[in-house]
Amino acid sequence: MTHRILIIDDEQLQTANIKKAIEASMKNIYVDTANTEEEIKQKISETYFNIALVDLRMDNFSINGFDIINEIIELNPFSKIIISSAFLSEYSDELNAIIKTGKISAILDKEKFAVFSKKIIEHLTEIINEFDNNDELTKVILESLYAEAKNEKDTFDKGKKFEYFVTALFSQMGFQEIMARTRDKSLNEIDLIIRNDVRDIFFNKFKPYFLVECKNEIDKIDKNQFIAFKEKLAHTNGLSNLGFMITPKGFKRTAYLEALRSSDKDFKIIFLSNFEINEIIRSTGNPIIALKKIIDYQVKDN
Repeated sequence: MTHRILIIDDEQLQTANIKKAIEASMKNIYVDTANTEEEIKQKISETYFNIALVDLRMDNFSINGFDIINEIIELNPFSKIIISSAFLSEYSDELNAIIKTGKISAILDKEKFAVFSKKIIEHLTEIINEFDNNDELTKVILESLYAEAKNEKDTFDKGKKFEYFVTALFSQMGFQEIMARTRDKSLNEIDLIIRNDVRDIFFNKFKPYFLVECKNEIDKIDKNQFIAFKEKLAHTNGLSNLGFMITPKGFKRTAYLEALRSSDKDFKIIFLSNFEINEIIRSTGNPIIALKKIIDYQVKDN
């Protein structure tokens, strides 16, 4: 399982020092940081992480650590949360309430950095060991996120939850940089852009970025939606030659026929519907192996 840690603190130097300490002591993790109010909100809603380190006091912000924690619990219910603050005594009532959610893994009092950073690393190690010693936990998390996205009734939330699930899915494959809601030069909005940063001979054949179109709608994807995505992929100035169209609903015959007509292009669009999504989630070991088999099959099929 790939572990992603998000450090949230209004003091940029503090987050930089903690990030440096973690990366010096731990391997096979990805550490992200958020310091401004806008950045915190963006990282919580648009990136995937399974551990968050949250400072409680946010000076000159309209939100505090408890607002942030509640937002994390709502959007990322499977994440583990470590609270830190130099002012714990000021928040006794709020702490008692948040502890009752069962989502808090540790509460740390900020002290001398050498001591404080050591405690952070100890708790992170404990949390990561808990994840790694439970082989089924990753599958449970992904299945739950997928089910929640499919069952959501509100149209806007349905789309956001599905994008979040897809972000989590690719994160577990080892892709570290996943950017949400990006506009290209023609002002077309791309749901997700994934940097091709995994150390894998298979993916080294492709360009530096993958484009991902997430469709969590009532109907299947048709020819016109395929063509629109194909145009986005064709206008990346050679930075991407692999795209994914992902939907629980499936694809209409017109989309498959259009994909066949485009098989002579120097890029490839992979279709992932409910069957393929479940194959990836339930695969043994790293889900990237299942994804590669799906790509192989679809490339040979076309």
